[in-house]
Amino acid sequence: MASEPPKDFTVKFGKYARTVEYDDPEAHILFTFDIDGPHSITLEHHAPSMPRHPRYPIAFQRVKQFLEKPGTEVNIYGS
Repeated sequence: MASEPPKDFTVKFGKYARTVEYDDPEAHILFTFDIDGPHSITLEHHAPSMPRHPRYPIAFQRVKQFLEKPGTEVNIYGS
């Protein structure tokens, strides 16, 4: 039986309400979201005035994909 290739990152729901944690060897980034409905979530960008880790764009995309997996519509708030 073939096993899945190891991932160099993890994405999981955070220990605080409405948070998702992203971890890889270079970054730990906490994202927030709001629930819009039974199958709809709004993932929030960090404010442009906040310093962003260089891995922020890939982390954001991976968190979005994580939230979409169970068939949830993911809306984006902020830029």
